[in-house]
Amino acid sequence: MRPVPLGKLLRLTMVTLPGRLAAVTLAIAVDLLVWGGDVTTASGDHVPGWLPPVVTVVAYQSLWALGTRPQVVLALHSTLALVSTMVPKWQPFAGLLLATYAMSSRPRTRHTGALLAWLGAGLLSHSYASARLTSDPVRSTATLLLLWTALVAAIWVAGARHRQVVARARTAGELISSRADRELADERLRIARDLHDGVCAALTAIHLQAAGARAIGATSGGLTAPSLAAIQTSAERSLLELRRVVGDLRCEPGAADASPAPGPHLAEVSDLVEIVRAAGLRVHLTQRVDPAAVLDPRIEATVVRVVQEGLTNALKHAPAHARCAVAIEIGDRGAHVRISNPQRPWPSAGNTPAAGLTGGGVGLASLRERAALVGGRLTWRADGNRFALELAVPQPVGAGR
Repeated sequence: MRPVPLGKLLRLTMVTLPGRLAAVTLAIAVDLLVWGGDVTTASGDHVPGWLPPVVTVVAYQSLWALGTRPQVVLALHSTLALVSTMVPKWQPFAGLLLATYAMSSRPRTRHTGALLAWLGAGLLSHSYASARLTSDPVRSTATLLLLWTALVAAIWVAGARHRQVVARARTAGELISSRADRELADERLRIARDLHDGVCAALTAIHLQAAGARAIGATSGGLTAPSLAAIQTSAERSLLELRRVVGDLRCEPGAADASPAPGPHLAEVSDLVEIVRAAGLRVHLTQRVDPAAVLDPRIEATVVRVVQEGLTNALKHAPAHARCAVAIEIGDRGAHVRISNPQRPWPSAGNTPAAGLTGGGVGLASLRERAALVGGRLTWRADGNRFALELAVPQPVGAGR
């Protein structure tokens, strides 16, 4: 049978209510058993036989406070140990050892040194009480004090190790909690990005198409058909994006089917282009994709989102029937996207292109975060009245021939 380590045994007595009850009962029983009933004093007189048991039972009730006031309990039992100077055979020690462990398992205070000195006085009392009955009291006192000190030191080390274990467990718990909070915040941010980059862009296209159809509907009903068709396409696109986000929200961590909803694919770029073309924006799309390049799904989704945001901004801020150039290149060197379009001049020269966008540039800031998550870099700049948005992601994961 494998023996239970001393530190583990003592920890069990401190934590649970049955453990504390067993510790108090066992400590009383051990001390009374070791005492043996001798009531002879150092001067040869006798104390009442009921006194040691009553004092032991009453004093050991303090062990219930080991978890809250170990310093007080240690001071009390160190004082109780001094009774052995009067009644040599009465040497209460079990409570003293338990209080020592409880004290060492707590962080040190300014009273620790004084309590250890008082503990040493109690151990010296026990050592001298036993040694005075021998032929060489001085040497026996030194030997017994050395043994008591070694035992107490072992118990103190066990308590200190327990304190370190508790501290490490607390730190680990805080780290796990902090990591969980951070992951939750990242997940919320990801969903917010998906909502903005996907749904908001599609709804913006619907809004612009509806406004255009309403404007021309009063003069020529036949011209509204393309706009209405584009509205239908944009609405279908919005439903697709909403299904993706809702699929992510319904995904339960740890479940067998806990994989996120499929993200956007490069094949959807042509659909995005057709939507903005129907709204009146002339788009020139150039795609050069190496068939041997295996693109990471997160990078592929980032490419589609950048194209979507760039086309939406061009649709909102470019002059009517402006020309927008979209270039996508994916190969063994990575993924590169460039979207360039003219823009209407802003009233204030101090406004940056990002600040002039609806929502204060939230879309571009969201895309920059998304690009950073896949190791890429998103930049934008204005040259005169022309605005350019670029994404560069080096070495797509899995690229190769």
